[in-house]
Amino acid sequence: MGDAARVLGSKRRLALSAAVLVIVTGFLASTVLAVFTDLTTNDGNSFSSGSVDLTVSPATAVVTMSDMAPGDRVAQPLAVTNTGLLDLRYAIESTTTDDVLASALELTIKSGVANCTTDGVGLSGTVIAGPIPLGSTATQAVLGNAAQGGDPGDRPLAAGAAETLCFDVALPLATDNTAAGLSTTATFEFHSEQTSANP
Repeated sequence: MGDAARVLGSKRRLALSAAVLVIVTGFLASTVLAVFTDLTTNDGNSFSSGSVDLTVSPATAVVTMSDMAPGDRVAQPLAVTNTGLLDLRYAIESTTTDDVLASALELTIKSGVANCTTDGVGLSGTVIAGPIPLGSTATQAVLGNAAQGGDPGDRPLAAGAAETLCFDVALPLATDNTAAGLSTTATFEFHSEQTSANP
């Protein structure tokens, strides 16, 4: 057999080998795609948002007294309830319609008072605010801080929980005539915010 015939035979064998390789590769590729599969689902992933809702009772005029004289005081309870779905903390601010009498009147807030009356307020409980002036026309912080975030004095209250605060307002014996014949009205604002993810 001549050299030309051998070369031609080698080329044919190479071409045949390449063709067989392509067929085998195609067969393997087709068999790889023929696999068993399965799909499982996990449904019912539902979410809802919570709420912050603080209520007070009575809603108006927790403490009132007319014709106060130096040495007089009045104490009344106020129920604070977290009716929302989230734990919260709250702060209190006071805005008054007058500055002179409001600065003479002393406000004290206590928790845990067994008998929140004028006679009973001093017998039990813990002072959580005051004594401080009743308020001012420019708004005064009474308890905690109304700014967002946890601050000293803020009152925590779990979802669905309630507490009773005792508001005690006194006109000290040392009050002079500058406060005579005046009147003032105080509005207490309760600022509440969630505690979760809100350091």
